[in-house]
Amino acid sequence: MQTAFPPSARGERGPARAAVSAEPTKPGAAGRSPVAAGRTPGPAGRSGELAALFACAEAADAGRAGCVVVRGNTGIGKTALIDGFRRDGRLRGATVLHTAGRPERATTEYGAVRELFGPGAEAERVPPRTEWLASTLMARGPLVIVVDDAQWCDGPSLRWLESLIRRTESARLLTVLAWGASGTGPARSALARIVRHPGTRLVGLGPVAEEQVAETVEAILGQAPEPPFTWRCAALSDGNPLLLRRILLRLRRAGVRPEARSVGQVDAAWREVHAASVRAHLRGLTETELRVVRAAAVLDRSDRPPSPADGGTGQTASPERVGALAGVPPRLVPAVLDGHRDDELLSVDGEEAFHAAVLAAAPPGELVRLRTRAARLLNDEGFASAEVARHLLPLPRLDEGWMLGALRDAAERAGRTGPRSAAVPYLRRLMEAEPEETGRVRTALELAGALAATHPAEALDALRGLLDQTRDVRLRASVAVQFAMTALAAGDAAAALAVLSRTPARPAEEPGADAEDRALRGTVELAVLAAGLHRPSAFPAVRERARAALGEEPAPQGSAGLLARALLAAVEGESAREAVDLVGRAVRAEGAAPRDWMRARAAQVLHLADEPGMALEMLDLAMTDDSGCLPRWSLLAERSMVRHRLGDVPGAALDARAALEAVEHPGPGGSALPFVAWGCVRLEQADTEAAETMLDRVASSHLDHTLLGRIPYLMARARIRLGRGDAEGALVCALRCEHGLAEAGLDGRPWAPWRPLAVTALVRLGRTAEAAELAAEARELADRWGTPYALGHALLAAGTVADGDRRTEFLTGAVEALSRSQARLDRARAELLLGGHLARCGDTAGARRHLGRAHETARRCGSPALTAGVRAALAAAGLTGPGPAPRTGAAARPRPCPLSGIEHRVAGAAAEGATNQEIAETLFIARRTVEMHLTSVYRKLGLVGRADLPDALRALAPAPSGPRPQTGAR
Repeated sequence: MQTAFPPSARGERGPARAAVSAEPTKPGAAGRSPVAAGRTPGPAGRSGELAALFACAEAADAGRAGCVVVRGNTGIGKTALIDGFRRDGRLRGATVLHTAGRPERATTEYGAVRELFGPGAEAERVPPRTEWLASTLMARGPLVIVVDDAQWCDGPSLRWLESLIRRTESARLLTVLAWGASGTGPARSALARIVRHPGTRLVGLGPVAEEQVAETVEAILGQAPEPPFTWRCAALSDGNPLLLRRILLRLRRAGVRPEARSVGQVDAAWREVHAASVRAHLRGLTETELRVVRAAAVLDRSDRPPSPADGGTGQTASPERVGALAGVPPRLVPAVLDGHRDDELLSVDGEEAFHAAVLAAAPPGELVRLRTRAARLLNDEGFASAEVARHLLPLPRLDEGWMLGALRDAAERAGRTGPRSAAVPYLRRLMEAEPEETGRVRTALELAGALAATHPAEALDALRGLLDQTRDVRLRASVAVQFAMTALAAGDAAAALAVLSRTPARPAEEPGADAEDRALRGTVELAVLAAGLHRPSAFPAVRERARAALGEEPAPQGSAGLLARALLAAVEGESAREAVDLVGRAVRAEGAAPRDWMRARAAQVLHLADEPGMALEMLDLAMTDDSGCLPRWSLLAERSMVRHRLGDVPGAALDARAALEAVEHPGPGGSALPFVAWGCVRLEQADTEAAETMLDRVASSHLDHTLLGRIPYLMARARIRLGRGDAEGALVCALRCEHGLAEAGLDGRPWAPWRPLAVTALVRLGRTAEAAELAAEARELADRWGTPYALGHALLAAGTVADGDRRTEFLTGAVEALSRSQARLDRARAELLLGGHLARCGDTAGARRHLGRAHETARRCGSPALTAGVRAALAAAGLTGPGPAPRTGAAARPRPCPLSGIEHRVAGAAAEGATNQEIAETLFIARRTVEMHLTSVYRKLGLVGRADLPDALRALAPAPSGPRPQTGAR
C-alpha cells in the first residue's frame, strides 16, 4: 500500500489519513458494484445518511465536486457517521484527509489546513503550497477532505476551504464538514457561506429510532430490553446516541437489568449523567464565564416555589441584569450563554435542569451572596414581589427588614390572584423568619388557612406545633380556635374539642382583663359550641359549659360573644326572633369584623330562624374573607343548602358541584355536607337514582355529619322512600332525625321539619292516631318558635292527617304561613297539596288556581321534580294545564309596601346598580347597616338577591321619597 500524498505533507501529530492502493478503485464503481469484503459496517440507524454521503462521493468521482455539511447536536452521531464513511472500503483509491477542530486551536491561523496537509505547509506559504498539494492529489484520483467539529476551526482555514470549493466545481473533490450545534467559534460566518453555496448538500442527523435504542441497550447491557425500559431510555436520551451510551454504561456498572421495574433507575442514571456533563462544562469555563453562568442560573431559577402566582414584570435574566449580577459587561453575556444552550448534552432536559445543576455545583456561600444580590437588584428595580421572593426563599437568614416585607407582599398577592395554597411557600419562610411571637402566630394562622383546603393534616400539624411553642395565653386561644375550625372541616371534631377544652375558658377573669379579653372569651365559646354540634354525644356538656360561661356576662363584648348567644338560643329553639336579633347586634358590633367561620355560624342561626336571605348574605361575605380558616368547599356546601331553601335550585346545584369537586377523595371522617347538598339537588332535579347514589356514598365512606347537617340527609332519604311507596322506610328515616337530636339533648326542637314526612308515612301506614299526636306536637312547637316556616310545616302535618273542611283549613293556613317565608319550594309543595285536595272536593277553580301557582313557582325555581308532581296532579284532576297568570297592567293593584322608608331607599339604590359602599356614603350610614337593610328587604319581599329587586319594587305601592345614591364605578 502506498500513501497518496508526498512525504512533505505528512505530519507526526496529524489525524489519521486513509491509505490508498497503487491501483485505485473508483468510488462510483464501488458504489455500483459493491464488494462485500470492502464494506465497513456503518453506525446503527444511519444507513440513509451514509447513502447520501456515498452518492455525493460518486458524483465527485464523476467530476462534479461537491460539499456535504453534516449538522447535528452534540452526541447525535456526527463523528461516528463521518468516521464510518471515511473508513468504508468503498473509498479505496481515493485520498482521504481528515482533521477535527478544537476550541484551543480556533485562533491558530491555518491550523486546520496544516493538520490536513502536514507541518510542511508553513503558515506563510499555506495558500499556494496547499493549493498545489490539493491539485496534485486530485490529479491522482478522487480527493475527500473530512473536517469534524468544523465550528471550532480557525477562520482562515475555512475561508481556504470555501475558496477551494468555489474554484474546483469540475474537479474530483468531495468536502465533508461536520458542523455541531455547540460552539461559538470565529468561523461561524465562513461556515454559513459554505452552507449557502449551490453545490453544498445538508445532511441533518435527528434522534435514532427506538429500534436502534433497543439494539444499543442489548449490546451494552447484554440482554434484550423490555419495551417500557426502551421507551424510557429513548425519552430521556432524546435519541442521542452519546447520551444513551453514557446512561447505559452507568446502569451496567450498577448491575441494572433492562426490565420494566428498572425504569426509575434509568431516571437516576440520567440525572447523574446530566450533572456530570454540566460539571465538565463548568470546568472548561474561565472565571468570568463561570460568574455569568451562575448569575444566569440564579436569576432564571433560584429554587422557585412549587406553584406561585408569579406576577412577574419582564425578563429577570436579561443580559443587563445577568451582567450586573456577575460583574461583567452585558455584551459578553449572550456569547457565554450560547455555549451551553447549543449543547444538547447540557440542554436536552431544558434550561431549568441545566440551571439546577449549575446551582447544585456552586459553593453554598457563593449562592447565598448571589441570591441576596439578585433579590436586592430586582427589588430596587420594582419587580413584582413574587420575583423578589423566590430569591429570598432559599436564603438561610432574612436579616433585613425589606426582605420580610417582600415575602409578605408575595404571599398576599399569591392568595389574591390564585389558589390560597400558592401562598404556602412564602408563609412557611415568613413563619421561620418572624422575630416576634405575635408576628409568628399571625403568619402561622395564615399558613394554616392556606393549607386547610388542600392539606388539612399539614395545617393541623402546623397549628399543633404552634400551640406547643406559644406562651401568651391570648395568642394560644386564637391558635386553638383556628385549630378547632380546621379540625372540624377535616372531620375530626374530637381533636377540636380536646384542644378547646385545654384552652382557658375564662381569660376575661385574669388580672388586667379588658374588652379584648372578653371578646376572645366569646370567640372560644362560639368555637366550643360549633365543635359540639359535630359530636351529639358531647353536646349536652358543651351546652352546659356555654350556658355557664355566657350567663356570667350579661353584655358580652364583640361579635363572637353575641354570635355564641345567638347559636345557643337557636339550638335551644325557644325564640327565633331573639336569635335573629342577636345576630344583627353581632354584625353591627364594634371591633374587628367577624371572620369567615363566625359568619358561617351566623348563617346557620339565620337558616334555623327562617331567614335564608340573610343567611345567604352572611355566607357571601364569609367567602370574601381572604384570610379565613374555613375551606371554600365548606362554605359552598352550606350556601348550596341555603339557596335550596330559597328556591334557587340552579344556584344550589352550582355551589354543590363546586364543593363536591373540591373534595376529591374523602376519607373516613371527612365532611358529608357536600355530598348531602348534591344529593338534595339531584332529588329536586328528578334524578332519584343519582341522589340515592350520592347519599349511599355518605354512608359507605363513613363521612362525618354535623348535628344539624344530618337532618337534611335523613329527610332526603325519607322523601326517596315515600316516592317509592316505602312508607315504613320513610318513617324510620324521619324518626332518626329526632333520635339524633335526642342524643344531643335537643329533642322537641321546632326548626327540624321532619314531622310532616313522618305524619305522611304514618297516615299511609294507617296509624292515624300516632300521626295526629305528632301533628299536634308540631303545632305546639311551631307556635313557640314563631317562624312562618315552622308554622307552615306544622299546618301541613295537621292537614295531612285531617279530613274534609278541616284539611282545607289547615292546608290553606300552611300556604298562607309559607307565603310569609322565603322558602318558595315549600310554599309550592303546600299549594300542590291544597290544589289536589280542592280538586278531589270538586273545587275546580280553586284547584286550578293553587296548582297553577305551584307550577309557576316550581318552574321559576328550576325544580323538575316538583313540576312533574304538579302536572301529575293536574292530570289526575282532569285539568289541562296551569291556571292563568295574574293579571297585569292597569287592572293590577300594587302590593302594599312592607318596607320602611330607609329600607325602600336602600333597595331602590341597589336596584339601580349602586354598590353597598356607594349607598352607605350617600345615606351616611355604615356599610354593615346597608347589608342588614338589604337582607331585611329580601326577607320581607321573598327575594333571592339583587337581581329580583327591580321587578319586586315596581310591584309595590309608592314609598316615601328620599335621597337616592348616584350609581357608577368608583
